[in-house]
Amino acid sequence: MRVFLTCYGGAHVSAIIPLYQALVRRGHTCDLLALTTAAETARRCNLPFYRPIDFVDIADADILEWGERLAQRHHTEGKGLSRDESIAYLGVSFCDLAADIGEAEAWRRYEKSGLNAFAPVRFMRRVIAQFEPDVVVATTSPRMEKAALRAAFQLDVPSLCMVELFGLLEEPWLSRPDNGHVLAVSREDVRRRLVAAGRQACDIHLTGSPMFDQLADPDLPAAGRRWRHEHGVADSEKLVFWAEQPEPGDPELPRRVRLHLADLCRRKGWRLVVRLHPSSTDHRAEKIPSDCLQSHAHEPLSHVMHACDAGVTLTSTVGWELLLCNKPLLVIRISEFSNAVTYGSDDGALVVDTLEQAAGGLSDLLHDTTESARLQQFRSRLPSPGGASHRICDLIEKTVFARNYSLEDMRRARTHAN
Repeated sequence: MRVFLTCYGGAHVSAIIPLYQALVRRGHTCDLLALTTAAETARRCNLPFYRPIDFVDIADADILEWGERLAQRHHTEGKGLSRDESIAYLGVSFCDLAADIGEAEAWRRYEKSGLNAFAPVRFMRRVIAQFEPDVVVATTSPRMEKAALRAAFQLDVPSLCMVELFGLLEEPWLSRPDNGHVLAVSREDVRRRLVAAGRQACDIHLTGSPMFDQLADPDLPAAGRRWRHEHGVADSEKLVFWAEQPEPGDPELPRRVRLHLADLCRRKGWRLVVRLHPSSTDHRAEKIPSDCLQSHAHEPLSHVMHACDAGVTLTSTVGWELLLCNKPLLVIRISEFSNAVTYGSDDGALVVDTLEQAAGGLSDLLHDTTESARLQQFRSRLPSPGGASHRICDLIEKTVFARNYSLEDMRRARTHAN
């Protein structure tokens, strides 16, 4: 079986890579189209991959003009993505939109919705047709991943969409049947919401996400202790982990939170470790306070999570990973995307509404309080991570088999009728 997979960076590629590896172990052929920062992650994991630029005529005058214009606003050095790659990606995305609605309307749509105005289905149809896959796999990111699912639907190729976690922002388009013939979800509440939004219950499968499979490794607690030792964190010290996310509407917000947490930890005698998001601005230009630790992209995230005593995030899926590791989590609801996540006490997370409440929240979580004990009980009831890659492999194989069997039945019926 030939599987075409595509994804962006961050949580998306973290879900795709273990699935890719599991499919290869089962003897399937995999082709990965790595979008933007996903390419750097695939490279570190020694996985072969393609990039959008491999399928774009960069000499095309429209692609070059529109791509350069958009790259002036959206290209960032230091993220592992060349300017030519950004021009190709942005240019072909705008070209598709302009072909559908005209250039002037395309610019109006872009000014209103930003990059989310793009869903280059025409481009993805051409790419997928070159590979002739038996199935297409993507996660829930808009733009090219959504376009890949819709292109597969139009090409009558079976497709699977992995909903990494909450799926709230994506619900309006995931409710459409042309966004994954089957959906793989990690939470029961997501399944219920998608059914209520109009998807058939038989198309939605509670599998967990491959990005959490590695959390089942029994050696992780020891790896966390080694990380502390190697970074000079004493057993008696409290280590707070800050999982940072980009904030397009307020790029300074993550920096303000970072500095606030650094000052808070300094005053309390705690240590802070910062993990920048792979799609944030140039990491080399970010200022990390000198008394803070930094976890770099090449370090296994799971080691750092097991090293910490508590984690803090605004909206990152890393928060869910911390909870699955039974680590206390503080969620500060000050992001424009706060309504895109549903972290709460039922998950074992402590939620506060202002940055000023972080001090009291972390104090509760880092000490033996009634609240910390109550939240730990909720975390202990969360599903154990592991096995999602194999469950999704089974689902892919079953989906392709059922699809091919159905098509063969129809061919036989037509032959018999003739």
